[in-house]
Order: sequence, then C-alpha cells, then structure tokens
Amino acid sequence: MPAKVAADKSSEKAKKNLGALIVRCRGTLSQSQLAKRVGLPRSNMKYIEDGVNAPTAEVYDKLIKELKPDLQTRQRMDRLYMAIRKVPPPDICRTIIQNKDLVDAMRKLEGCNLTPDQIKSVAALFASFQENREGEPTK
Repeated sequence: MPAKVAADKSSEKAKKNLGALIVRCRGTLSQSQLAKRVGLPRSNMKYIEDGVNAPTAEVYDKLIKELKPDLQTRQRMDRLYMAIRKVPPPDICRTIIQNKDLVDAMRKLEGCNLTPDQIKSVAALFASFQENREGEPTK
C-alpha cells in the first residue's frame, strides 16, 4: 500500500488535534450528552473526538454553539477545521452568503497575502459595521 502523502498526514493530524480540543472544551459534559445536543449518535461523536472523522459544517457549527470555546481556542479550532475541510468555518460562509457583493470584493485579494497590519485594518473596518447587524435598519 502506498505511503500517505504529506497533505493526508497533515489532515489526519488536524483531525486528531480538533478532536482533542473538542474533548477539552466539553469538560464535564459527557460524550453522549454532547452528541445528543448536536444531533449525532455517540459513536459518531467518538470518531470525531478520536480524530478518525471530521465534523461536517452543520455539526461543527452546532459544536461551536454548544461548547462556546474561548477566543483563542475558537481560532485554533477554526484553523484546524479549515485545514481539514479546505473551506472557511460555517459562520463565515453564512456571512459571505448574506453579503453576496462581498464575493467580488474578496476576489480582488486573489493571489495576495495580507500583512498583519492589513489584517488589523480589515478587522477594524469590519468591527465598525457592528451597528448594522441583521434585523437592524441601515443608515
């Protein structure tokens, strides 16, 4: 049998790390309780926590809502999820879908790697939009 390529090994490691973070975040909540809360059989939750399987977008979204990880842990979980699934986290996908014109603006970034200062500028710009939350009238 051929050896796994580096990308497969990287994804396998990311699944194990994500599973370990889920275990850590659930604390005293049992695996069965968490599985029930996110609508999975306990065996599926075990596979996710053991790093055998990765959560789907729907399950990942429910896990985040249930576990409420702190900011640093959430960022780590999101990076692992993106490394495994090769897509942004579900909440980011929802934001892009809700703001369809954002797609064209983001395409201008294709091939670019933003600097840390540029990321800070974008973050500050996005933070200024908090007043325009869903359901609130635009000015």
